[in-house]
Order: sequence, then structure tokens, then C-alpha cells
Amino acid sequence: MLDDKSPLSASEIGMLWLTYMEKTMILRITEYFLEKADDKEARNLLGICWQEVSFYTELMKNLFEQQGIAVPIGFTKQDVNLDAPKLYDNGFDIMLLRVLKEMSMGLYTISMNMAYHVDVMTIFEGLNVVTLKIYKLATLYLLRKGILTLPPKVTMPKTVLQRY
Repeated sequence: MLDDKSPLSASEIGMLWLTYMEKTMILRITEYFLEKADDKEARNLLGICWQEVSFYTELMKNLFEQQGIAVPIGFTKQDVNLDAPKLYDNGFDIMLLRVLKEMSMGLYTISMNMAYHVDVMTIFEGLNVVTLKIYKLATLYLLRKGILTLPPKVTMPKTVLQRY
């Protein structure tokens, strides 16, 4: 584990850069969804997501600056037209959020394997926790609304056959 004065490794810079780009994209998507949300519960969940993502985006930006690394431009407010009409049904926003969190779970685990600085480990550890929290909240929301279908069920055997 390296301190914050040591330069970041190439793998750490790459994963942070990728994550920063992904997070700024999610911020823009979430801002659009918040603008169009007419379900209070969905709006609250999107708001939680926006706050958490914004926090970690700022942490990454600060780390880039501390290390003397150019901060990626990422996705900006100019990349999204908040006045564009809503072209989806209620629940799509949370379903997409859930799918994005499914992908993030694997990404942050891989990123943790490439982290050697405590600052970088802390960012990916925190993102893992936040991702699991939002995934769980999104899943519960979709189940309550009857949008998410459950996987098939099987009848379980009552006994186990002897081998010999």
C-alpha cells in the first residue's frame, strides 16, 4: 500500500479515468431522469444515486489534481438536453439504473485488484458499497412496482436418493 505522495500506477490511472468517465455519464443520465421523474419514490432513489456519484466524482477529481494529472473532461451538462421529451415508461429509469449498477459491481471489484494506493482503494471500496446499496434499493423498488419479474421456481425434492 502506497501513500498519497507516491505517483499512481498506470493501472490505477486507467481505472480511475474509466470510472470518472462512467460516473460523469451517470450524473448526466440521472439529472435527465430527475428532471422527468413523476414518481416520488423513483425521484428519491435517483437523488440518492446523484448525491453518491457526485461525491465520488469529486474525490477522483481531487486525486487527479493532487497527482498533477489532467482531469478528464467527462460528460458535461452540455451533453444532455434536459428539455428533451420523456420517451420511456415509468420504471425504465430505475431499471436502467439497476443494470448500470450490475455492471459497476464487477468493475469496482476488478479496479480494487489494481489499486495500490490507499486513496484509490478507498474510492473503489466506497463505490462498491454505494453500488450494492443502490442496486438493492432499485431491485426492491422494481419488485414493489411489479416491473421486475422473478426468476422461475423449482419444486425441491423431499428426499435424497442413496448412491449405493
